[in-house]
Amino acid sequence: SAFQGVTDTLINLANLACSGSQQYLTSLEELKERHFEAVRELIPVKNQSHILTNILFNIKELSDILHGVSLIKELTGKTLDHILSFGERLSAFIISEALKERGVDAGFLDSRELLICDDSFGSGRINFEISDKNIELYFKSHSKLQVITGFIASTKRGETITLGRGGSDYTASIFGAALQVEEIEIWTDVDG
Repeated sequence: SAFQGVTDTLINLANLACSGSQQYLTSLEELKERHFEAVRELIPVKNQSHILTNILFNIKELSDILHGVSLIKELTGKTLDHILSFGERLSAFIISEALKERGVDAGFLDSRELLICDDSFGSGRINFEISDKNIELYFKSHSKLQVITGFIASTKRGETITLGRGGSDYTASIFGAALQVEEIEIWTDVDG
């Protein structure tokens, strides 16, 4: 999942940009700093460089998309899904790097590479035949722990799509079912 509150922040950024408000730039900077701070807390200084560079690359891409939204003052479901994907992409990458730093043989996996949906932006429906096959093939040649983005997938045309709210738990279930695991654990940051 994205860090707590980041998906809502991204929705707000998109709406601010669509309204023509330049306030989105300040909020985007705050979002970048939040992710930088996570890296500073989890990774020793000597190993931060490539991680911070990756975050900057993603923030630049997000900034370019938001700038386009602000220019045309239009926010489609397709564009919003792409904007929302950055929360999961940033957090999963940071967590995978933090695990590596602690000696865990971990890799980052962008679920858009394996999960294929229809084009119902905002609530993509998984094509299980294709996605399950992709997952099985991937894990036959990747034995190390994978930190996988939840909530996001791709259309057959390679467009980013979200699975709707709760999509990260759903993603875990999709991977678990395809890999025929015995158990799926869902951890959350709210009181039960």
